[in-house]
Amino acid sequence: MTRTSFEIFARHFSEELLHEIVDVHLKEGVARGVDGTSYDGFLSWRDDEVRLIARRALAGSYRFSPYRQKLLLKNATSLPRQVSIPTLRDRVALRALNNFLSEIFHECRPQHSHPIITSVLKSVGEMRDDECFIKLDIQSFYDAVNHEIMLKTIRARIRNDIPLSMISNALKTSTGTTVASKEVNTVGIPQGLSISNILSSLYLKTLDERYGSMLGLSYHRYVDDILCIAAAHEAEHIAKDISKRLKSEKKLSCHPVGTGKSMICEPRSSVHYLGYSISTDKVTVRSATEKKLMTSIMEIIFGATSDTQERAIWRVNLRITGCKFFDSNVGWMFYFSQINDVSLLTKMDIQIKAAVGRKFGSEAASGVKRLVKVYHQIKHNHRDSTYFPNFDTYSRAQKIVHLELLAPGKFRNLEAKSDAQISRIFGSSIWREVKRMERDTLSNFS
Repeated sequence: MTRTSFEIFARHFSEELLHEIVDVHLKEGVARGVDGTSYDGFLSWRDDEVRLIARRALAGSYRFSPYRQKLLLKNATSLPRQVSIPTLRDRVALRALNNFLSEIFHECRPQHSHPIITSVLKSVGEMRDDECFIKLDIQSFYDAVNHEIMLKTIRARIRNDIPLSMISNALKTSTGTTVASKEVNTVGIPQGLSISNILSSLYLKTLDERYGSMLGLSYHRYVDDILCIAAAHEAEHIAKDISKRLKSEKKLSCHPVGTGKSMICEPRSSVHYLGYSISTDKVTVRSATEKKLMTSIMEIIFGATSDTQERAIWRVNLRITGCKFFDSNVGWMFYFSQINDVSLLTKMDIQIKAAVGRKFGSEAASGVKRLVKVYHQIKHNHRDSTYFPNFDTYSRAQKIVHLELLAPGKFRNLEAKSDAQISRIFGSSIWREVKRMERDTLSNFS
């Protein structure tokens, strides 16, 4: 028997599954919302909070608190990106809402960028001489999403008013305001929420279906970046058609072709997509992305002193190798392992070792790991390699050693703490380093 959308909604907002979300998705160090509730504070009232979320969600009376505003600066010339930070209670509710939407619209669950790049490179490998690239960039995508169009798309499968009302409320909750102001967000998807990505995927579902099934067209999209491969004589028409449909059906605008962010170019010319620089001759890393990593590594090296040398070398090696953490492969080289420009990695290795040598001497430089070796380990020995750390398998003793290295003197009596306490402190410390690595990898996508 097919379950109704409300029955699926009710299951995801059962106390059992809400407790599971708390266990799996809430971590120590998670950002606080406008109410200031900490991770430990939330856990102390965990049962009450879960009961409240379940009761209000199923009654259709759940309301989100205003999201706390965080501004992320991309570069000196771009406006900062606004990220919305929910309270911990709302974070749990939004995750349940995301799980519900993912079950209803299973085909719209957003892909990670890595398989999209894999698909792009496969298409590039099959390009003919009479084909070319079409790259389109949607302007202010998240901020421009029309709520009426979004909710109409959702109503095609969700007819019950209770989940619809909760989705609408999550969209209309304002960012950077107070409850007393009663401000309402009238356009756009708040960025940074667990539902943000699936809603963005849902919004462009019909566009993806149309162009993804079009004969003679290789169509790829990651959030607001569209890359197509088509016959050269049809390229201009296809670019105009996609732009026209985005405008008429979705109220979205593309950057004009020829402005840099949107373009039509020949296969031997490089096109930038998701941090890669791609042509039929070479797959490498775009220069801005390379510069981002090198700048972060040089800041670590030249910001260190003789007293912090060991910690600095550890952090440099982590940026070079990446790591396994919470069952995920994290790091610059893991993401860019699909390049074929090994000479770039050799050049970067030489620059990093030279910088460490100038700062700390040749002995310290000999302890620096190599991007080239990481590349070959990922390609040929990924499962068994010990060249990059697997923090998920660290013993208690290894965790203590690294905590004393990362923050000497910060944590007292580590030996007296329980295994759970050590794991929590260690996870929080590594998480900060991992987030820095992710910024180095992902901040130059568009």
